[in-house]
Amino acid sequence: MNIQVNKHQLERVVIKWLNNHFGNLTQKKHKYYPDSVFYVNSNDKVMMEYNPEYENFYIDYNHIWGKVESLFHLNYHVIHSIMKVWLKETYKLEGVRPMDNDFNWPDGLIWLEETYKLKNRI
Repeated sequence: MNIQVNKHQLERVVIKWLNNHFGNLTQKKHKYYPDSVFYVNSNDKVMMEYNPEYENFYIDYNHIWGKVESLFHLNYHVIHSIMKVWLKETYKLEGVRPMDNDFNWPDGLIWLEETYKLKNRI
């Protein structure tokens, strides 16, 4: 079956899916990464990271970006455009550059802290 939807309808469906699954992430700061704001799920798993200085907004590929890509069969540019709208509507962020990233951090923010300590010999 072939279903036709326009760009706006598709955007609304994807945003609804994003809100249902990732619309309630918690913002967290980390003492070792003061320039970033992390968005974590209820298990403290980092789903997104925002660096206001550069306006880069990194979105976890495995849990968010890649799911949108595979579920809705969208290319990078379409996902990028939808993510900008979603971040503006849901998280009140304007002017950010959404980018996919592989947050392969087993224990979320705990892993960040341990890695920082090892790297900086704290």
